[in-house]
Amino acid sequence: MKLLLLVAVLLLLFWQISDLKIETALFAALLNTLSSNLVYFLAAVALLFLNYFFEVFKWFLLANHLEPKNFRESTIDVLKGLKLGLLTPLMIGDFLGRSLSFKKENKTAAMGSNLFNSICQTYSTLFFGFLSILFWWLISEDKFKNFLFIPVLIFGISTVLGLFFVFKFRISWSFLWKWSFFKPYINSSKTTLGFDNKLRMTILLLSLARTMVFNIQFLLFYISFGIQLPFLIIFIGVNLTLLIKTISGGLNVFGDLTIREFVSINFFGMYHVDVRIILVVTFVVWFINIFLPVLIGFFIKPKL
Repeated sequence: MKLLLLVAVLLLLFWQISDLKIETALFAALLNTLSSNLVYFLAAVALLFLNYFFEVFKWFLLANHLEPKNFRESTIDVLKGLKLGLLTPLMIGDFLGRSLSFKKENKTAAMGSNLFNSICQTYSTLFFGFLSILFWWLISEDKFKNFLFIPVLIFGISTVLGLFFVFKFRISWSFLWKWSFFKPYINSSKTTLGFDNKLRMTILLLSLARTMVFNIQFLLFYISFGIQLPFLIIFIGVNLTLLIKTISGGLNVFGDLTIREFVSINFFGMYHVDVRIILVVTFVVWFINIFLPVLIGFFIKPKL
């Protein structure tokens, strides 16, 4: 079963690559540019480890709120979540994957912890997305400036309310007692998952740090592929892409790629960047940050 899933995933990846339709001349030009900027490319790839260090460290802190886990076990939980979330809508399988190694009475609480983690990461995307729209509004011409005022207002209010939500949000599953199916998985002595403000702030700051890593990665990848744009424009485009991707969701990680490509093409196209290069860069970032860790997850087995 695992082998069949891996084959299916690789076939889908091949389909995504073939859909890029890169001409031989363009491919040769990209390789030439990449060879000249290899240091930037390798630095961007290296940031993958910092990216997932933040994610695993968040999960390590949250998991130890429930039961003792070391960093290696937390890493395996995250990779299992990525693997099971690969083909599920909105990465729902991630919640199941991360909870598999927990004791039966803590599985529901583990899913609740992952929900809080997702809320913090979503807030981080919302915060940086608000900044990108705000900066876009500030540098835009008069007509477009008027159009952007409403999104700036909406996302500004959402950012303030979101911060309140992060610190006041309580996760409770006591209502699940109504269904007998869930009873064996619920710890009767603990139906509310309480996080103190120190832990909430730590998870939120790590989420913000992870989004900053995304931004630096995108910038380095854009430089390595020869895209010459002001940093502010790249910042706006990257965070606008992440914001719309988060709001719209996706059928799975491949749907995630489609949304990233659509937003990136339309935004950076306004600044006269070759659409084909944008497609390649967007695919490379997605492959390294999302698909590669999933692929690694197929070959890592939990230590029994």
